[in-house]
Formats: sequence, structure tokens, C-alpha cells
Amino acid sequence: MPIHPSHESELLEALSEAESAGACLMAAYDAVDDTVDVLLKNIFQKDDTAVKFVVEPLLNSGGPLGEIMVRAKLLLGLGVISKDLYDDLEIFVTLKEWAKIQGEDTNFTDVDVLFELNKVNAIKRIMPIEYDEEVVKTMSGPMLDMFLARHNQKVQSTIVLAITDIVNTLCRDNALTS
Repeated sequence: MPIHPSHESELLEALSEAESAGACLMAAYDAVDDTVDVLLKNIFQKDDTAVKFVVEPLLNSGGPLGEIMVRAKLLLGLGVISKDLYDDLEIFVTLKEWAKIQGEDTNFTDVDVLFELNKVNAIKRIMPIEYDEEVVKTMSGPMLDMFLARHNQKVQSTIVLAITDIVNTLCRDNALTS
């Protein structure tokens, strides 16, 4: 029986409807974090008592497995996820931290953000993100606004596809029974 985050559709909806680049990156992180959480709980779930008294304290934010990268390392070490998937999770953690630091200044034209996104394996496969700053410098007014709106929508859609791919890979590759 495949695993699914209990509110996967809401996570993906929040991602696709994010009002800003920062909100989109935070929603992307939330989607992978929630899916990793569900996966670990599914792996360690033996009975309700074990989950309640042993697993949940390990996984809560103050527990030793509270951080997503610690969880991801455990999953990688157990052979549950591939190194490529681990790397993708790490990129989304990096982007979340970047968005927290930059706040409203986070944008999809930032060279560092685009560099990180283009390292995501799903994005490499699906649709690498292209942005030519020199072309943008030649535009102004409504043409520039239209170009940037289209670029931002393309990046956001690409992130939605990448997160969907990551979530589906985690759920499909780990079709465990309860």
C-alpha cells in the first residue's frame, strides 16, 4: 500500500498558489518535509504504542530526528532513498534557509536561487530553468513586466513539477504496508 502525506493536495496547492518566490520555496520545503515525516513514521510504525511513545518523540522538532537532513541521512543510510533524492532534499532545505534570510527579497531571477534549482535532478530532467540577464536588461516597461511574470510562473510551475516528482518518488519507491 503506497504512503501519502495526509494533505498532499493541500501542500501542492499551496505551492502552486504561492504569492512570492519566498513563499513558493517555503511551501516546497514543507511538502518534502511532510513527506519525509510520513515515510519515517511508516517505516518505524509497528503498533500504536510504539509510535506514540518511541517514534513520535524521536521525530518531533526537539527530538534527535527532528531535522529533515538528519532524517534524510537516516533514510539514505537505510537504503530507503537514493543519493540523488537526498541531494534534492538538501537543495530544498538550502533554498528554504535562503528564503528565510532574504524574506521578501527572494526572487526567481536571483542567480543563486536559479543555480540551486537547476541542480535538482527532477528539474534537470523535466525543464531546466533558463534566465538571461542580458536579455532582461534590454527590456523596459510592460514588456519587462510581462517577461518577468512569465519567467516567475514558469519557475513556480517547474518547482511544482519537481516537488510532485520527489513526493511521488518517496511514496512510490517506499510502498510499505502498515
